[in-house]
Amino acid sequence: MTTLKIPESLLVLAGWGDFPRLIMEGAHAAGVKRTVMLGFKGSALRSARQAADEARMIPFGNFEQTRKAIRESGCRHAVLAGQINPLCLFRSRTDAEFRREIAAIGIRNAHTLFNRFIEIIEELGVEFLPSSLFMRQHIPLAGVLTDRAPTSAETADITYGNEVAMAVCNLDIGQTIVVKDGVVLAVEGFDGTDPTIKRGGRIARRGAIVIKVAKEGHDMRFDIPVIGTKTIAIMKRVGSTALSVQAGRTLLLDQPHVVAAANRAGIAIIAVPSKLPAAPAF
Repeated sequence: MTTLKIPESLLVLAGWGDFPRLIMEGAHAAGVKRTVMLGFKGSALRSARQAADEARMIPFGNFEQTRKAIRESGCRHAVLAGQINPLCLFRSRTDAEFRREIAAIGIRNAHTLFNRFIEIIEELGVEFLPSSLFMRQHIPLAGVLTDRAPTSAETADITYGNEVAMAVCNLDIGQTIVVKDGVVLAVEGFDGTDPTIKRGGRIARRGAIVIKVAKEGHDMRFDIPVIGTKTIAIMKRVGSTALSVQAGRTLLLDQPHVVAAANRAGIAIIAVPSKLPAAPAF
């Protein structure tokens, strides 16, 4: 990345959820004059389209249409925002070029797959910016965020769980683990965060702790850890009682609603400090 100056226009490649809408609202507030949303069909929400100055929908995995839409946008800076399940890479109807690119990647995980996608787009002269850049108000500072702090037993699991989660994440396996009483119950794989929480919750029955981290040297242009109200709803459903995230390196979308939902469910949320660099944000 060559610059962190506020661009005149911003292209948002949008997946599912509120992230695309919030990043466009943050971009406008920071001084971006024009936002263009390029949404993937079946993923981008109507609210995201309405937040953009211009919006266009394309099928996921069609490089020809993606390149055409990016050129026509006139934008020279872009962000990836919103959930794009890596399983879409194998289950969507994709064009021949897309399939060739995927086949050429030896080790396939979120980092290698999305990094290659960014490389291909940047060949068009578009610079990808960190997806955290316009999201400062959604990045938690260190400390307990909810009315209830973790109990001593939960704190012990959080301390242990963060060590395990960092080891797992540094191997590019996943960002989330579920722990109870010093036992790792579930580790995120290619299925994603929500199924991991459900798997761990089914084993624990009640009292599981969810840990979410970003690895050392994490590329903040994509796959930044995100927590939303849906995450809290799933935790409540399976009886998980506490959530640990990294301070300065996680997005809570949006933070007041996430914290309020956790308070109603009796779930403690703590943002744990780390020695790793914070996600860049204006």
